[in-house]
Amino acid sequence: MTMWMRKFTSWGLVLVLCLVGQAGCVPRLAPATPAGVTLSPGRYLTAFYRAPDFSPAQAAYVLTPFRVETAQGVAADTFQALFMEELTLAWRANGLKLADQGDTIVDGVVQYVAVRGAVFRFIRGRIDADLVVSGAITRGGEVLFAGQDRITLSSPVNPGPPAPKEDELLLRQAARTFASHLLNEMLLYWPPAEGK
Repeated sequence: MTMWMRKFTSWGLVLVLCLVGQAGCVPRLAPATPAGVTLSPGRYLTAFYRAPDFSPAQAAYVLTPFRVETAQGVAADTFQALFMEELTLAWRANGLKLADQGDTIVDGVVQYVAVRGAVFRFIRGRIDADLVVSGAITRGGEVLFAGQDRITLSSPVNPGPPAPKEDELLLRQAARTFASHLLNEMLLYWPPAEGK
């Protein structure tokens, strides 16, 4: 092996290891669900629970800020404000009532949010966002709905300098995707057929 090939091989190995490190996986976190609730696989959410008598259109909801436990590549308080803004917009767009006070509480936790790939964006041409969220809707201590979702999104491939606010736009899209999954699972529900 020539000296040039050895240098190329060692640099190639370093580049591959760096890219593999950037493309790491979203952590497999256990759902943060209320005690006594068993989640089932969802059509939109990764997993969910729905009380048999839950009627989403009949309630006025109090949206409490979702706590952000782990944030990488974005400040936790910045993402929390962005996330709650997108969740509130989606709630209103679907005709659900919001209230400042009440007994139907929407609460949850953003277990993990990350923006990955900014360092190697000039090579890959994109960045990635990961989001793991768990939440529940309760009324007087009774769990009406609970869900958990894992989302991974990538920005459009665009080699060159990053677009202004590219990471914010990608994080907003991840928050919208979660809100869409949550509301679709809540509102587009039909009970299983009898005997099946």
